[in-house]
Amino acid sequence: MNEIISDNILKSFHEFVNRFIKTDDNLFNTIINKFEFKKIARKELLLENGRTANKIFFLSEGFVRFFHIKKDGTEVTSDFYFAPGFITSFTSLIEQKPSNVNIQSMVKMDVLFIKYKDLMDLYNREHMVERLGRLIAEQVFITSEKHLLSFLNDLPQDRYLWLMKEYPEYVKNIPLHYLASYLGITAESLSRIRNRFVK
Repeated sequence: MNEIISDNILKSFHEFVNRFIKTDDNLFNTIINKFEFKKIARKELLLENGRTANKIFFLSEGFVRFFHIKKDGTEVTSDFYFAPGFITSFTSLIEQKPSNVNIQSMVKMDVLFIKYKDLMDLYNREHMVERLGRLIAEQVFITSEKHLLSFLNDLPQDRYLWLMKEYPEYVKNIPLHYLASYLGITAESLSRIRNRFVK
């Protein structure tokens, strides 16, 4: 690790990992010693379309936007991921092929990250870390499936109200056009929804 990690980030990381596996001091130290610390600026790209994902980031605070750019130059926001949690393009990371998405920070934040080669080394050395990876991958799949089903079956206003209920402070900071793109509606339609449901 290049910089000293704050106690708050360590606590958040430890608590999140322990949701999936129980770590003693030795195992936790083995894991955390493979991670590095980085300060992320608002709107910084953690991963760029066309580049292969070679890191997994842990967010203890803040949130990121996943987006791609259509042939006509239009940006399409496909998802938001909110702290705490691990984020990357898992398809790109697992296949070690160029990413089809961009991952952009929406606020300034401090993150931890582990490089792909160091993660593979941990998997090979520590059965419990490999189990951690599997359980997190299962959680990512569940979240992605719920997101897809919500997009197919729920009204945009219901998806918006759910976001407001779960992440009210974050949603207030999302620019209108990003949020509208995520919901699959125009900014004008989103404004009408906000006026109708948010007092």
